[in-house]
Amino acid sequence: MLQPQRRFPMRKWFLIPLAGIVLALACASCSSEPTPKPPPIPVTDTEPVGEGLKVIGFAMLGASVVVVLGKMIR
Repeated sequence: MLQPQRRFPMRKWFLIPLAGIVLALACASCSSEPTPKPPPIPVTDTEPVGEGLKVIGFAMLGASVVVVLGKMIR
């Protein structure tokens, strides 16, 4: 009787290097001392930059016009 072929006959030879890579990455990601957090930067100027919401609103309006025109062309 014929034996069915295995889908991945060299599985153990594939898993050994994969386990080594995972172990090396796990050891490399652990450091002895955590890096200190940077000090917070105080914000003194809170004016809006540029046109802000007006630009976003016109972009949404333009996108909706393009979508409607695209649906009308079909």
